[in-house]
Order: sequence, then C-alpha cells, then structure tokens
Amino acid sequence: MDISLLNVFSFIFGLIAWALPFIAMFYLKGKKYKRVLNISILSISLTAVSIYLQFLYTNYLVKKSDWSALLDTNDFIALACTVLIGVTFILNFINILAIKLKKINF
Repeated sequence: MDISLLNVFSFIFGLIAWALPFIAMFYLKGKKYKRVLNISILSISLTAVSIYLQFLYTNYLVKKSDWSALLDTNDFIALACTVLIGVTFILNFINILAIKLKKINF
C-alpha cells in the first residue's frame, strides 16, 4: 500500500464528515430525528478516523526518520486537525440544537 494514500483518505473522510451534517438537515424537515443523530455520530467518527490516518502518516515519517518532512508538515497538520474537529462539532451541534428546538415547539 502506498503510504501517501493515508493523506488522500484522511482528506476524503474529512470532507465526508463535513458533508454529512448538511445531509442530515434534510432529515430534520422530515422529522427523522434518530437518523440525524446517527448521521452526527457517523460524522464525528469519520473525523476521528481522518485524524487517526494523519497520526499513522506522522508515525510513518518518524519511523522513517524523515525529520524535514515532519518539520515541514507538522504545523499545517495541527491546524488542519483543529479546523476539522471544530467545524465538525459546530455543524453537528447545530443539527442537535435544531432537534431540541423543534421538539420544544415554540
């Protein structure tokens, strides 16, 4: 397996993790709240998998002793993981908040 595929799959899983909360918004209109919660869990899980793949790639670079690659990419990976986690939680929080507000029936 080509080790660079870890970065590609990490990116794809991160994009899917961001797309799922938008898909879940369509289920809010149909009042399928359990599906929205399941999609939120899947979104957060894909975020965790995406970050884990980045960890595996970093671990590979450490074992290979490619310190220049680590120094070049470490700051960006830290920022990307922070943004991925933050945006994923915000998008899913909005969906869960919408469920709570719809159940209250203002």
